[in-house]
Amino acid sequence: MSLALRTSPVTRLATLLVAIAATALVACSGDEAPPAPAATSATATSTATPKPAPAKVTFMAGFRPQANLPFVAAYVAKEKGFFADENLDVEIRHSSGADEHLKFLLEGSVQFTTGTAAQALRRSSDGLPVVAVALYGQRGDQGYVARADSGIKTPKDLKGRTIGFKSGVVPAELDGMLASAGLKRDDVKLASVGFDVRAFIEKQVEVYPVFLNNEPFAVRRAGVAINVLDPADFGVPTLGLTTLVNRETLTKEPALVERYLRATLRAVAWTQAHPDEAVQVVLKYAPGADAAQQRFLLDEDLKAAQRGDGIGRSSKEQWQALADTLVKYQVLPKAPDLALAFDGRLVDGLYTRGEIK
Repeated sequence: MSLALRTSPVTRLATLLVAIAATALVACSGDEAPPAPAATSATATSTATPKPAPAKVTFMAGFRPQANLPFVAAYVAKEKGFFADENLDVEIRHSSGADEHLKFLLEGSVQFTTGTAAQALRRSSDGLPVVAVALYGQRGDQGYVARADSGIKTPKDLKGRTIGFKSGVVPAELDGMLASAGLKRDDVKLASVGFDVRAFIEKQVEVYPVFLNNEPFAVRRAGVAINVLDPADFGVPTLGLTTLVNRETLTKEPALVERYLRATLRAVAWTQAHPDEAVQVVLKYAPGADAAQQRFLLDEDLKAAQRGDGIGRSSKEQWQALADTLVKYQVLPKAPDLALAFDGRLVDGLYTRGEIK
């Protein structure tokens, strides 16, 4: 005898009626049943690759907050989101002096800093792993001023004059400028003046050494009319500020260095198009600074940075000419290995690929 349960005709009829009624309700409602969740949504959520955390790096400017172009490049890149676009979290600091920025670069607590091309050559010659990866100043920022009524307009007018020098060191730029007029140190009177421009304003010296992108503005604002002598105008090879990295960083993390350079060079392009806004960004980092003086500094640095194939680039010939000058005037004891002092391949690559315009 079968043990399967049997249903009565009445029960089967009741079940059929319930099913028909349910079908009718769905058909008359005008709404479709909600679709089942997509089978792939949960899978996509669980397998999507999370964005990596931003790389934390530090940029330390080699001087106080102001509108030097590589400083502005970092300020703008941070404020306008160019660093964020490269997934970089950049802390911006400023050196308090005594080459603090270079010390931290060598320690590894700072990844990016600034220094002149001459400093890069000197440090590299000393055996330190300091490498310039971008050159902003296509000419140096060291020059001289003389009173407009002094009769000093060219290097040949320096004979017999009292010329100041800073930091206890007579720079190669002065020797080169004298040589361009057939003069030597013995043909002038040298005086150590420090960094106080009052030595010039109070007529302690006839010719005063200046940062060309800054101090002429201050001297003129003090009411002194001046002539400016830029060694580069008289055939002296000079170069300005660079972005410096530790060679270990460049070797082990070239993509990180490239991301920093891409962001800051984008910031330079933005700054060229928006100089007034860039000065306002500078003032966030340098509260209380004179906006007009900062604009003068920025304009001078932008002018000095221009070159046909792109700001930040340089050539071996430029570096060689500077190195030869430093050796000639005994700033460097011997010819440096240029390949250790600068490496422009990353910047060149950014321009070649059209990533910076």
